Amino acid sequence: MPELVIWKRKKISRLKKDMNSMMERMLGEFLHPSSPGARLNRPEYNLSETDKELVLTVSMPGFDPDNIDVAITGSILSIKAVRNQETLYRDERPPVAGKSTNSFSISISIRRRIILSKVKAVYENGILQVVMPRYSGEEKRGVRVRIT
Repeated sequence: MPELVIWKRKKISRLKKDMNSMMERMLGEFLHPSSPGARLNRPEYNLSETDKELVLTVSMPGFDPDNIDVAITGSILSIKAVRNQETLYRDERPPVAGKSTNSFSISISIRRRIILSKVKAVYENGILQVVMPRYSGEEKRGVRVRIT
């Protein structure tokens, strides 16, 4: 009988996750581009290229570097980030505390060959910068990028 309870919890958890994902996608389509939720779901980024490296710059203010995950697999660079916010509404009687979690992910196709072992990411003042040196001969399949 305990297996049945675990199975139900897994199904309910999966349903919650699917519903949250659907609502985020739906709200992302209808939100005005200047609203905070719209900016969070669609971060602004710029991918520039020099003769020695590719530089990806992503504007994502208010995130903790520990909650940002940057990974490169094959020719796809993926960035996932989660932001937890706690708010205290003092105008309410009694004061009310609220918690919210915002997340986003983007995947960008890298059309140049890069040296995966030398990729560096820096998060500073709300800007994530990923520097990817161009390919020089040795390549690995997948690598996690550490943010400093």
